[in-house]
Amino acid sequence: MFKVDIILKGRVQGVGFRYYAKQVADEMKVGGKVWNNYDGSVEVIGYLQTKNDIDEFVEKIKIGPQMSSVKEVTVTVTPSDPLVDEVFEIAN
Repeated sequence: MFKVDIILKGRVQGVGFRYYAKQVADEMKVGGKVWNNYDGSVEVIGYLQTKNDIDEFVEKIKIGPQMSSVKEVTVTVTPSDPLVDEVFEIAN
């Protein structure tokens, strides 16, 4: 299992990005969370099984909701222990 940490910058707050990320995660059965950072970015943590799953998740997240405009994306992938369940939550 892998942990993917995605930080998105641009017009990503106040446009429904956290709810969009939750929808993508729920559709893909990805556990994790999403929150707004104080610097105006949005951060998404997801736990996925394969590199292909990671690529698909990141690409879908980068699209964002209709009113968003993602200008910069930072992705960090690290090995992780398996999750107990696949809950994805909006943290703030």
